[in-house]
Amino acid sequence: MAYMRKRVALLFVVFGVFLAICTGCNGFSEEPPAQASKANSPKYKIGVEEKSSISEGVASQLPKAQIKHYPDLITAYFALQVGDIDILAYDENVLTHTFNDSMSGLTYIENDIDVPNEFVIGMNKHSSIPDIKGIINRLIDSLNAAGTLTELNEHWNKNLKTNPLISTKESGSEQILRIATSADVPPFSFMSGNQIVGLDVDIAKLLEEKLNIKTSIIKMDRNKLVTALKNNDADLIISAFTICECLRHEIDYSKPYYIGKTAFVIRNDFGKEATLSKVPKMTYLEPKKPDEIYKLADLSGKFVGVQTGTTLDEQVQQLIKLPRIQYYANIPEMTKALEERELDGIAVDYSVAETILKHHSDFSILKERLNKDVFGIAMSKNSPLKSSIDSCIKVLQKKGEIQKIKDKWSKNMSAVRVIKQDWVGTDTLVVGTEALYAPYEFYQWGELSGIDIDIMYTIGKMLNKNIKFADMNFDVLIPSLVNEKTDLCIAAMSITEERSSLIDFSIPYDKNESVIVVHTPQHAIEVIGDSTGALSHIFQKIQDLFD
Repeated sequence: MAYMRKRVALLFVVFGVFLAICTGCNGFSEEPPAQASKANSPKYKIGVEEKSSISEGVASQLPKAQIKHYPDLITAYFALQVGDIDILAYDENVLTHTFNDSMSGLTYIENDIDVPNEFVIGMNKHSSIPDIKGIINRLIDSLNAAGTLTELNEHWNKNLKTNPLISTKESGSEQILRIATSADVPPFSFMSGNQIVGLDVDIAKLLEEKLNIKTSIIKMDRNKLVTALKNNDADLIISAFTICECLRHEIDYSKPYYIGKTAFVIRNDFGKEATLSKVPKMTYLEPKKPDEIYKLADLSGKFVGVQTGTTLDEQVQQLIKLPRIQYYANIPEMTKALEERELDGIAVDYSVAETILKHHSDFSILKERLNKDVFGIAMSKNSPLKSSIDSCIKVLQKKGEIQKIKDKWSKNMSAVRVIKQDWVGTDTLVVGTEALYAPYEFYQWGELSGIDIDIMYTIGKMLNKNIKFADMNFDVLIPSLVNEKTDLCIAAMSITEERSSLIDFSIPYDKNESVIVVHTPQHAIEVIGDSTGALSHIFQKIQDLFD
């Protein structure tokens, strides 16, 4: 839902920019100031999010500047990219995590004006919950005193900053290598916020560097990857793609860059208390009990999930007697089906299984790991890239670069945990949010994640309340509180005078500095007179963001 809202917002941006071009676009006319205070002049246009504390702060600190208000960060960001504004002021954490790998040509300038940004929890002024404001404030105080809020900040900021793509170097070639991936197989490729990240994506960036060619990562459904190669919609597939003899007459493969094993993931419950043996990082099941699943033979006649577009269904048929194979478009959907007891087990690569267990402590891996998973880079038949890519993989393996990437993702994925609601509360608090503000609230692995989400679950546990999140547009959050559709809201929200007249706020649970972003002089666009060139520039920026 959040992703679709971004797409809709981008369509409005593109349409607005097109109109601007038709009526004449001035581009970037001013050299960026060295400091934020130097922007206090009518010649500078500063973009801010409307009805925010940063908007109020910038207006009071820089009264002579032209302040332009935007409904959200995405719209403001593109306004900066196409020259509608000279400067963008926004929260540092949100800006960095949202556009971390798409800020080519932009730079931060010294923020010598005092525009802090404090985030709070909103609540109905006439809440039916007695003393809800006092309760939330006391809980925030106790979480601060215990260091819990600091730990949550460090946890989410550390993981979101270390996981994005390897930095792209400027390439001397104008050619773009189109790399297709399904972005649904952690830790190989998956969505973190609005970025495609993972081991496979870092492999792609290493190839970009070694081949001196620009790359473009294209996300598509797994069952469309091979078709994309055949139709020349992609040059390569790097997507935990098994080297399969049955496809060799249609496509070519590189030499393997990853060799793993198939693993079977099951639930721990079985309606009885299982005997568990803990070893570092993993949980294995030990002695068999009647009607429980402890080895592959126990999955005979049971429902086993596999991902569409893989060869795992063939392996399941070979290893298990009369399995009831169920196909799923991606790993998160399949994992959810196992969690909700629609499946008895799932078949995945062992690294994927490890990642699943780090998010689901109630799952285990069967000891038997039989068939090898050999991943290669797929390309069209007789592709001229094959010899170059094979040589690169050989060099990268010899230098240990690929192993470093494997180690990086194994380490990072073990740390990225989401607090689970593992208690049964007396009743439910409905919490409004908008999952567009990483690292505070965003979708990771198909579930709401981030600092704000963990804070609310922590508060829910302390109050013995179930937490139910309602993901909605930001401008609906306050009306939902006023109309008692929700009990609380948390969405990297700051206090403004207008908001305070409508709802109550907690004490701040987080405080950040705002940052000032401008175009670097060498990337400033001259006056745009050619609409074709302008549109090309705009759509390239959009592609950069979603790739």
